[in-house]
Amino acid sequence: MLVLDFTYITLVLMLSASLFFLMVGIRSLKRDCYEGLLFVALSAFFAVAHFFYLFNIPIDSPLSFIFTRGDLWVWLTILFSPALIILFISFGLVNFFLDYFRYGLIKIFFGLTLLCYVFMLGDAWAFDIRGIITILFGLIWFEVEMKTAT
Repeated sequence: MLVLDFTYITLVLMLSASLFFLMVGIRSLKRDCYEGLLFVALSAFFAVAHFFYLFNIPIDSPLSFIFTRGDLWVWLTILFSPALIILFISFGLVNFFLDYFRYGLIKIFFGLTLLCYVFMLGDAWAFDIRGIITILFGLIWFEVEMKTAT
């Protein structure tokens, strides 16, 4: 069982911020707004900060034992999937409250489905299967956000 501590929350939130700014930057650049370059730079900053902190985890953190091997599948399952869940549900709630009910419900559905597949139903599955599911949901998140840009 993974113990929630400050290191874990920081890593997940940095990854969420990186994905958020990447999506906003791509949307802005798609509309020929060059402010999107600033958002892409912010995304790169949070991604570099995430990986820097990941490779320098304090020894007393429970995550230091998990990430000693540096396995991609473990990173996808433990850090990337909660970041995607946060983004799916938060964007869904924002869209839902801005009267885009259909888009909001779609995003909330995908967020809760990923939560169910990775942490509830798939808790006994291997990390590579959960990592593949996370990659697929990451592609779905990217596609849904590009289609439902409001």
